[in-house]
Amino acid sequence: MTGFWQGRRVCVAGGAGFLGSRISDRLRAAGAQVESVSRRSGTDLRNGADAIKALSSLKPEVLINCAADQGGIEYQRQKPATIMVNNLLIGINLMEAARAAQVAKYVDIVAACAYPGYQDHGLLTESAFWDGPLHDSVLNYGITKKVQTVQGLMYRRQYGFRSIHLIMTNLYGPGDHFHPTRSHALAALIRKFYEARRDGSPQVVVWGTGRPVREWMFVDDAATLVLRAAEVYDAVEPLNIGTGAGITISELAETVGRMVEFHGQIAYDTSKGDGAMRKVMDTSKMKGALGELSLTPLELGISRTVAWFSENYEKVASGI
Repeated sequence: MTGFWQGRRVCVAGGAGFLGSRISDRLRAAGAQVESVSRRSGTDLRNGADAIKALSSLKPEVLINCAADQGGIEYQRQKPATIMVNNLLIGINLMEAARAAQVAKYVDIVAACAYPGYQDHGLLTESAFWDGPLHDSVLNYGITKKVQTVQGLMYRRQYGFRSIHLIMTNLYGPGDHFHPTRSHALAALIRKFYEARRDGSPQVVVWGTGRPVREWMFVDDAATLVLRAAEVYDAVEPLNIGTGAGITISELAETVGRMVEFHGQIAYDTSKGDGAMRKVMDTSKMKGALGELSLTPLELGISRTVAWFSENYEKVASGI
């Protein structure tokens, strides 16, 4: 962190969430004046009037948009239309409210599922952002994030409004969602293996074939990179935020099993969908724009997450 944030007024949409809370804490430590807007703070960003009222009152210089209605595969299956509509409204209303409030810089977090979803080799590069259809399993959510990048481009053309769009890889770490409906793969695996070891179960069943390749970034590293980008990156074209390293779901399951000291068998329920077969970021543009950063090794990050989950199990296991 640099002196850039000292005394600066910053609004974090979704500031009480998984990534947003990390960003907010770092900003406060750097001397920024930080406010969060979310339903938890009394602002429903799905309502345009609410969004405009909140930002016209707060008058932030920088707005970081971490707000989203999203979850894992099961949540997508249960509420596909709700997810799409909620995220469209949040994104469109928030950027318009930021423009009306004369926010100097809007930092938009874009989920990696906004990328074409049927690539089975190579890395996801920013230049290929529009090169194919989204994967059907995340079409409803990914398209809303794609729309936000177009909104940012059009607002820059018509109003000179400054926005940047950071395509974020999968995140994990202490404080993640661990509820079966809302959790993503890594958090879901941690809970499954932890409970199997606790209960003496001989087997853990993992959804899908185990063959998809995914990339995982420790949430604290993501917060660091978002704030660095907010300082130094100013192009409206999207920028990947990732590690550039992929791991199969089967390898991930084996790693988690080892971390929680589960000694049973791992089985795969192939009746469950895999989603996109490969999602790994090209980080060359990120490194050029933001500089090199020492990222948390995956096994160390998983170890920290498992330790936190174990200590907080009773509190988080039933939470959504």
